[in-house]
Amino acid sequence: MTIEMGLKQSWRIKPMMKRTPRAFTLIELLVVIAIIAILAAILFPVFAQARNKARQASDLSNMKQQGLAIMQYVQDYDETYPMAYYYKNDNNDSGGYVHWSFMCQPYIKSIDLFKSPGDPNGGLPPTNYNAGANGTYGDSDDNAGYGGVDGSTSKTAGVQDDQAPRLSYTANGNILPRKRRTSDTANVVPQALISDTAGEILLAPLTNNPGCIADSSGASPGAAFKSHRSTNAFTTAATGQATLKWAGELPVDLTSTTVYAVQGSQIQAGTGTDIFAECKKTPPGTTHPYIHLAYIQPDRFNNGANYAFADGHAKWFKLNATLDQRNYMWGKRVHPGNNQRVLISDPAAGTVGQPLPGSDSL
Repeated sequence: MTIEMGLKQSWRIKPMMKRTPRAFTLIELLVVIAIIAILAAILFPVFAQARNKARQASDLSNMKQQGLAIMQYVQDYDETYPMAYYYKNDNNDSGGYVHWSFMCQPYIKSIDLFKSPGDPNGGLPPTNYNAGANGTYGDSDDNAGYGGVDGSTSKTAGVQDDQAPRLSYTANGNILPRKRRTSDTANVVPQALISDTAGEILLAPLTNNPGCIADSSGASPGAAFKSHRSTNAFTTAATGQATLKWAGELPVDLTSTTVYAVQGSQIQAGTGTDIFAECKKTPPGTTHPYIHLAYIQPDRFNNGANYAFADGHAKWFKLNATLDQRNYMWGKRVHPGNNQRVLISDPAAGTVGQPLPGSDSL
């Protein structure tokens, strides 16, 4: 063999040996699974929080549009806010109610704005909603086609309230009063009576639980959901506030009763009665004794809720921030009555029984 041939043979590429691919060991697989589980545990709550934030933003937009609609109503009606509701027949509830959501509908783009994306019920039906010509639910004339929700019945057969067919919001009865008929003592509220429109709540989230708005007339007519009702954060005593309600409709409520601001610690878990937990135990057809603030859902989003204010803007707050009596957001005066001052019940805000800070501005 020549030298040249030897060199050629030495440079030949030898075929590579075929290797069998190595599989993952059990330990390696377990490590990968553990990493995926850790990432999922981190990311899933983030995704859920992002979805909740998106719902909160949508709800805030709903509230702002409702607040602005009420402002347009105020401009068209001599600078005066609407009632929370009134009787259609100007006498009693047998003919149904006309609700603030109906009065402001001409200024609202869509009735779906009255439904909160954070409300698991998709909003409550009116107190009275027509069950259809043949008396069954689900007919085309059944609450504008929206019908009821699980467990609901219409208060009066064949009667339809003038109200949004689904409702997730309630009005502050200190601004939108319970002037049910012409003869009621309550007055509609001129905007000029409110010295700080940017600081007084106009609309709040309506409770998710119908039992919480049953109140003293829940036993009649059974399982009707009283979604027409307004809320307030007033009480008639400095202590024991969970049950000492201010109704805002009788002459005594509006002219002679001493009205106190609600103290957060007296109506929540801790030193007081948790009205929001207790009212949920109220089954349809029964009553609960709690103040009208029980009508709201204070934890709709991230342990707080969105509120619309009397100037039309909306903002998220925790309930206790709205009840801080150094800057009370539910009204420092009783507007539907003789505009008397609301009194301090929390020693942290000043002397109990004295007017709330800021109530002397009118």
